[in-house]
Amino acid sequence: MICNQVQACAAGEVAGKPQAKCANHNRKECIVSSDKRSRVKCEERTKKYLLENTMRNHVISYKMDGGIIRMDRSVPEGTCKCDYLFLVHGAESHAVLVELKGINVAHALKQLQGTLTLFQNFLGKFSHVHGRIVVTSSTPDLKASPDYVNLARMLRQKFHGNLKIAERQMGERDVDLDKSS
Repeated sequence: MICNQVQACAAGEVAGKPQAKCANHNRKECIVSSDKRSRVKCEERTKKYLLENTMRNHVISYKMDGGIIRMDRSVPEGTCKCDYLFLVHGAESHAVLVELKGINVAHALKQLQGTLTLFQNFLGKFSHVHGRIVVTSSTPDLKASPDYVNLARMLRQKFHGNLKIAERQMGERDVDLDKSS
């Protein structure tokens, strides 16, 4: 199932009034954290993304794959989705789509693109939407790849964000989200 209550859920979290009933049966399967902690992270095996919340904004970390998007008969086979979504609620709102990937960066690009497509109406309400990919192996030079170029252009033009790829770990400060790599 693909949760259609993410917008209401996020608004409730920021207002300190979490939804009483979750569309996915258990909000703990979707929300990793929702508070003003100084560091918000997600990690799988040897890959990690860390966001330093220097402005102490409310940040919600959602698990997308297996949380917001849970594979069942209602979800089309082959649906591409990223691993995590960070929502930063400050003077300007930011959404950060995160994919923690082994070596297939081309597929990671499709996963970010798929999530953007599935949630474009919701994500379009944010001031900025960014894509982050953390891979196990060295990052290939994809800047000429049509998938990379199209995703980077979409993030920049439609969502006022950017795309960054790093090897093993990526850390960045909330105030630097808009800066190029």
